[in-house]
Amino acid sequence: MTSFADLQISQEIIRAMKDMGWEEPTPVQIAAIPIGLKGEDMFAQAQTGTGKTGTYGTIILERIKQGMRAPSALVLVPTRELANQVHEEMTKLARFTGHSCVPIYGGVGIGPQAEKLRKGVDIVVVTPGRAKDLMNRNDLDLSKISVVVLDEADRMLDMGFAKDLNFILSKVPRKRQSLLFSATMSPDIKQLAMRQMTNPQEILVSRDEPVLDLTRQYYIMANKEAKRDTLCTILDADKPKAIVFCHTKRRVDQLTKKLLAYDYTAGAIHGDIAQNKRERVIRSFKDGSINVLVATDVAARGLDIDAVDCVVNYDAPDEPDTYVHRIGRTGRAGKEGMAVSIFLPEERQMIKEIEHRTGKPIDLLDIKVVPRPEPEMRGAFAVQNSAQRRGPDSQRPRISKCGSSGNKTYMPRSNSGARMDGGRPRSKVQ
Repeated sequence: MTSFADLQISQEIIRAMKDMGWEEPTPVQIAAIPIGLKGEDMFAQAQTGTGKTGTYGTIILERIKQGMRAPSALVLVPTRELANQVHEEMTKLARFTGHSCVPIYGGVGIGPQAEKLRKGVDIVVVTPGRAKDLMNRNDLDLSKISVVVLDEADRMLDMGFAKDLNFILSKVPRKRQSLLFSATMSPDIKQLAMRQMTNPQEILVSRDEPVLDLTRQYYIMANKEAKRDTLCTILDADKPKAIVFCHTKRRVDQLTKKLLAYDYTAGAIHGDIAQNKRERVIRSFKDGSINVLVATDVAARGLDIDAVDCVVNYDAPDEPDTYVHRIGRTGRAGKEGMAVSIFLPEERQMIKEIEHRTGKPIDLLDIKVVPRPEPEMRGAFAVQNSAQRRGPDSQRPRISKCGSSGNKTYMPRSNSGARMDGGRPRSKVQ
């Protein structure tokens, strides 16, 4: 068994890793850290939750000096949430090395961020748009950068940051180490890597392993009018800690209002919600104050939240890769998870495409959805606490667990106690 010490990591960083509860390196860390410590460029295919932040964080801390006036390392990330998460982990990892790190992103005042940079910092974790803004103001000095990381590179390209990335990287010294991490390796990603790197090493970590090994996958067919009641039935199953994906910001807002009106503890995140509110909702979800997080793909990208019981695709993904990214939020850290997708009849072909992409069947979850009346709408986005949850007089269906303890499937029962499932899940779509 490979240890962190075997990877020639300094004792200060290993000590921090132990304090963080890291017992042994992940496959991507075993493969990538030795290459990175040699100063070589690399691009690695790895999902969220595989230890990639710890990978490039270790490389950065080992290869840059501490206490320099201008930043020595630049980490580019697609979203505000990921910037905060990377900053949090980098700060913990640097606990005994003394390196400083700041998160920089849009949606908040640029002045205080510029002031932090002027005071001096070793590592900058920044979204491309805000990096460009600060560069245009001459507040972000990239002349001393020796290590550049592109995290979630595929998502940055999907979000239209290609021009911004090229502009930013053109201002970084050519003599640098470049590290690129992406969940997928499309031709565009490889082109970016080859254009910005020197003889990069390629590291491939099984793209499906973090997602599929511990995640039970199901689908439900429903028409548009029945989707909300279908979701409520799913959420009533053992009151799971769930992330619900929707296509649009408007849909997220509408659905969250409905769930709150039904007395679910729910919160919403998308790009138009103020940053401080997004951070507050994510904290509430992490600490259990809310059980349901309703999100767009962009807002949820890169979220690293432990113990997510269930992912629900309220709106079907546009493509199989999006499906893989979504359900990667559950079935992690050795804990079994569940993914349920609600498909419209006209979206049936997407089920076959996903099965082809993952190489695994998605089972039909046979449930009887109980219609419920329109809720009484209240204030939309006040995060509700547990005291506001449904009481004993609720008219929701009672839920019980069926199946073996080793592979549970949660199935609802009607108020009369009759089974609402149609027996065993049926494999594959016909």
